[in-house]
Amino acid sequence: MQNIRLKAIYIFLLIISIIVLDLYTKSLVSGHTNTVMLSSFIKLHTINNYGIAFSLFDGLQDGGRIFLSIVIFIILAFVSYELYKNLNAPISYSLGLSLVLGGGIANFIDRFDNGSVTDFIILHYENIYFPAVFNIADLSISIGAIYIIFYLVGISRDSNQI
Repeated sequence: MQNIRLKAIYIFLLIISIIVLDLYTKSLVSGHTNTVMLSSFIKLHTINNYGIAFSLFDGLQDGGRIFLSIVIFIILAFVSYELYKNLNAPISYSLGLSLVLGGGIANFIDRFDNGSVTDFIILHYENIYFPAVFNIADLSISIGAIYIIFYLVGISRDSNQI
């Protein structure tokens, strides 16, 4: 029981850290319209994403945006419940859910405050660009999803060997 409580504290701190880091970096770049070269393969350029990943549903009007926000809230509630229900699951699953939840909450807060999500990281190699502009929360969600997939693939593989 003590280990689960300690794990829950670490999970909570991770989620809060992701939210704070994401919102802090967004506040640093907010309002800047110029492009900043951080390295030969990372640029910073602020855009407002009114949709979701890869700017899907970017053209939604007010009613559509409200519906999208409700759907996102329901998904975050489900991930929260799944994390709570599986506190004693392997760390890869808990970590994945925590990363998705922290990033999702950070983007939800940004969307609620600004009406859009602030994206600003551009990856490229010479003239080849990653197909999306993203932020720290998006990175957290993506890494979390990879952890969850590896966990779920491991479960299905283990269950086939029994």
